[in-house]
Amino acid sequence: MSIVYLNTGLPVARVDRHGQEFTTGIAKQATQRTLLLTSSGLSGDGSFEDVHGGPDQTLHVFSHEHYAYFAQRAGQPLEHCAFGENLCLEGFTEHAVCVGDIWQLGDALVQVSMPTERCSTIGRRLHLPKMLHWIHERMMTGYYLRVLEPGNINANSAITLQQRLHPQWSIDHLNQLLFNRRDSQLMAQACAIVELSDVWKQRAWRLYKKAGVS
Repeated sequence: MSIVYLNTGLPVARVDRHGQEFTTGIAKQATQRTLLLTSSGLSGDGSFEDVHGGPDQTLHVFSHEHYAYFAQRAGQPLEHCAFGENLCLEGFTEHAVCVGDIWQLGDALVQVSMPTERCSTIGRRLHLPKMLHWIHERMMTGYYLRVLEPGNINANSAITLQQRLHPQWSIDHLNQLLFNRRDSQLMAQACAIVELSDVWKQRAWRLYKKAGVS
């Protein structure tokens, strides 16, 4: 597993395909600077909506391998940092990463906290209204990290898996349980995982209730 890009950015105004202006922090830029990573995030990085922030969503990770699939669906190359990720990684997709995984990331210690909750802003920014559907089609959502120990990181930082606490609970497994293979008993088991973000657990039960799953 290695870093392809380390991205940061603050909210800026964009214009969608209908000519409507909106503000988003999704359009980040690659940086070669060494930055201090804390539970508050990286300097020079932020989101426009509070729902995308907080200690359990400090760093957003997306797999570089996914770009080829989405470019094929879009029929065109995608913009840099199309998915709003802080870390664009080679290796460790949703199938290979488990909630609770602890990584050494440069000088920092981080932990996988939850799958990413995707929204329509991605498609709005890229002028690709079907993007959200494509993401859920393959469950290529990305995931979030929380910071256990702050430290400096940069685009050349090494990443090593230090501990795997829940090998049966990959990010893909959680995504499938949330959207495609709903099972209240399994969901209860997932929500008993201390390391899984409370934000994700609350959303999961809301979606189950809405879908009439009991």
